[in-house]
Amino acid sequence: MCFTVNINLTRNALENRFGAKFRDPSSFRPGYYFNAFEIPELPVIQTEDPESVNLVKWGLIPFWVKDSKAAAGIRMKTFNARSETICEKPSFRGPVKSKRCLVLCRGFYEWQHRGKEKIPYYIYLDGEPPMALAGIYDDWADRETGEMIQTCSIITTAANPLMEKIHNSKKRMPVILPEESENSWIDPDLSAEEAVKYLKPVDEKTMRSHTISKLISKRGVDKNVPELVKPYSYDSETLF
Repeated sequence: MCFTVNINLTRNALENRFGAKFRDPSSFRPGYYFNAFEIPELPVIQTEDPESVNLVKWGLIPFWVKDSKAAAGIRMKTFNARSETICEKPSFRGPVKSKRCLVLCRGFYEWQHRGKEKIPYYIYLDGEPPMALAGIYDDWADRETGEMIQTCSIITTAANPLMEKIHNSKKRMPVILPEESENSWIDPDLSAEEAVKYLKPVDEKTMRSHTISKLISKRGVDKNVPELVKPYSYDSETLF
């Protein structure tokens, strides 16, 4: 699963890394903590406009949803899309054909079960560069207001050996696209059948991780602080 990400990156860092410009630069706000259940806007690069970075709300609302009540309900179930069933599920099988995107971030958070405890980890690529997670998006028209809303899901896959140890309950991870595969994933000429071949675990040798404090699990506190990603030791065990 993937419900929390770190996007503590400047606009320039994202634009330079991905060769795309923000459509609305003033709207982007970097942060250490983006939680799906707060319905944040994530920076994405889309099939329809690969030269732009757009801000899209997390939690996909399929185009066929009839009203705002149904939309509010379904988006709480679509923060992630499983790679194994993405071509079958009604919410995802349309977008994976023609509305694929790169979800831009710096890292993500996951919890490891140790007995009765849940230990938080911060996971990122070696050197902590910007990364692209495989995503899909859709356009939904609110019939009550006439507003057109774009929303997205992050795609998950089976965990690699590193993530099997960290996310040891569900053993899942987001699809981190290698840099050489990013443009292919959002290529409009790529069929869904060809696209899903990119939905596999990234090589664990390219990843790094460390335990962090339980600040991330506390309620009612500001989590948009550097402390959130700093290493924190719980015991003498070797960190992954």
